[in-house]
This record gives sequence, structure tokens and C-alpha cells, in this order.
Amino acid sequence: MISNLAKIESLLYASGDQGVTLRQISQRTALTVAACRQLLEKLVEKYAQDEDSGLKVFVSDNVYRLGTKEELSELVGDYVNDAKPRVLSEAALETISIIMYNQPITRIEIDQIRGVNSSAILHRLVNQDLIEVTGIKDEVGNPKQYGITNFGLDYFGLKSLKDLPPLPKDEVLDDDTSDSLLTRFNKEIDQKN
Repeated sequence: MISNLAKIESLLYASGDQGVTLRQISQRTALTVAACRQLLEKLVEKYAQDEDSGLKVFVSDNVYRLGTKEELSELVGDYVNDAKPRVLSEAALETISIIMYNQPITRIEIDQIRGVNSSAILHRLVNQDLIEVTGIKDEVGNPKQYGITNFGLDYFGLKSLKDLPPLPKDEVLDDDTSDSLLTRFNKEIDQKN
């Protein structure tokens, strides 16, 4: 049988950054507000005393939320900033589009299509786990080949590369058409999401 403390803990976890009020906890658990307050105090104490737990209950304006202890803020902050890509720049979107339609592809091949050096963008996209090195091309210099990751596909709402919108036949990728293809690609991806 699941304890009331476990129920409250799971509600705190599920509420995320938004948190949950005593009244909401009371309604969901069918406990009185006073009983919920006592159990929350017990949970606060439990996390404070447990050195093996990285969790803490935060209280602000009668809203309770589960978070990590302050000592772990740098570790967690670094992970969150590295793990989740923010809004991608046009250059990053263009680079990912080129990779998805042409993978495996080298940086030099990407640079030729884009007309600019893509080293910094490729490094950022690899760190964000949107693309990955898929192999080494057997030619002078042994350049790395890039491809989209499963996380990258998921980021764009795709299950596989087969879900990409088709490129128009006989359309040459030059400076004028790459912008229109990128715009079209983004619109079709947005419609799928």
C-alpha cells in the first residue's frame, strides 16, 4: 500500500517547477490541509537529514515544489544548459537541414553548401546531442562525417529521416534557394508538430 507521504512526494515531483499548493495536495489525496502540512514538514525534514539525497522541498507563497539542494546547483545547471538546446539560430537550422538531407556529410561538404565555415556550429550541435560523428571518410585528411541523432530527430518531431519533406526535383542549392528551402522545411516541420 502506498503511503500518504509517497503520494505527496509524487505530486511534488509531477508538479515540476510550477509546484503545488496545500489545497491541491489535499484535494488529490483526500487528506485534510492540516494533515498535508504535517506530512510536508516531515518530508522537508527527511530530505534535510538525508545526506545521500540531492532533493529538497522548497516553499514559497504556500506553493511547495521539489528541487535539488543548493550545493548541487552548479552541477544541475551545467547539465540543463548542455542537455537542452535553446532556440536554434538560422545558421544552426541550416546546418542541421543540410546534414539531414545529405548524411553522412563532412564539414568541408557542409561549408561548400553553406559558403561559410561551420566548425563552431558543428561543435555546438554535437555538444547539444542534435548531431553526431557517424564515421570517418576514407580520403585525404580522414574528415569526420556527421549525421543526425535520435534526439535531433525527436527535437524536430521526426521519427526517421523518411519523415523529412521531399526536396523539389531539379532544384539547385544555391544562396537564393537555400533560404527558401530552409523556410519551407521549417514550415513543414511546424505543421507536423
